[in-house]
Amino acid sequence: MNRKVQIDIDACKPRMVTAETIYSDYGAIIVWENTVLDALTINRLKIFGVDKIWVYDYGMTDSGSEGPQSRSEAEMFIESYENDAEQFKEILHDLSVGKTVSIEKTVQIADSIYAKKDQRRQIIECITQIRKVDEYTYYHSINVSMLAMLIGKWLRLRPEDTHLLVQAGLLHDIGKSRIPTEIINKPGALTEEEAAEMKKHSEYGYYLIQYMDGIDRRIQEAVLYHHEREDGSGYPMGLKGDQIPLFAKILAVADTFDAMTAERAYKSKNTPFHVFQLMQNDCFGYLDTIVLNTFLSNISHYYIGNKVRLNDGRIAEVIYINPQQYGKPVIKIGDEYVDLTITKGIKIQELL
Repeated sequence: MNRKVQIDIDACKPRMVTAETIYSDYGAIIVWENTVLDALTINRLKIFGVDKIWVYDYGMTDSGSEGPQSRSEAEMFIESYENDAEQFKEILHDLSVGKTVSIEKTVQIADSIYAKKDQRRQIIECITQIRKVDEYTYYHSINVSMLAMLIGKWLRLRPEDTHLLVQAGLLHDIGKSRIPTEIINKPGALTEEEAAEMKKHSEYGYYLIQYMDGIDRRIQEAVLYHHEREDGSGYPMGLKGDQIPLFAKILAVADTFDAMTAERAYKSKNTPFHVFQLMQNDCFGYLDTIVLNTFLSNISHYYIGNKVRLNDGRIAEVIYINPQQYGKPVIKIGDEYVDLTITKGIKIQELL
């Protein structure tokens, strides 16, 4: 059994593993036991004023490290994320010039994404922080596939189904490769004709992937139906409720969250808390209740412990998520605890 040792926070190195759950001064969990530390997590502990932590001794050197270290886990995650986006960019480019793409290329990217399935916190931090406005479609597809993967795991889908869901997330907007670039990147509101053309992307995508040998039917359905809504107000078929396949319901939630939190040429990004509020209050009746609740109840708790900037400029810390109002947590401002479901006029402006 590995020995536990207590070390100074300044001696922490990436790849060390926490031996005990780390709490803030008032009892909120900052880092779970058995977490592999990376540079971002270590810095977060320093921000919270943590002086010492317990880690497992895997043959550490006198300097407190595990010996020579390569890149941190966070750095490797971001590098893999960027590589996935570049690989997917090539697929979209090939399709835009009329080339046929094999399912194997998509599966390779899906394998890379699925390998990150247990790195939930890094997935969520990555989606929240990493955006390239001018390459939105590529990063959006990667983000939706990762969010769909998390939802699949939270719904306890079989691993093979979750892997298919990752592929569906990657391909859900593939039809946009046939939409004129001036419509895709237009900085202002679309005209009625442009909006009608944009809505055809799900059908274009469905037709494109027909040429991929061996593609699963559920992926095809998810690409075609991910804009269908529970009340029948979606497109292209106006399906309702149980007529909509589960994969499409999951993609609808993942797609909505990523689109709402993204910064685009025509809008600034929303905070996750603002999006939680919009999705919880405005999307019932449109998005599947079970999928939406599963998503919001799980993802919101990853923001406990986050530092945030308020609309009055003050800095606060998220300490509790209210399940009745995911977008209005209890926060701590200095020594004061503020319940945003009760206190009016205070809003979370930005994640720090």
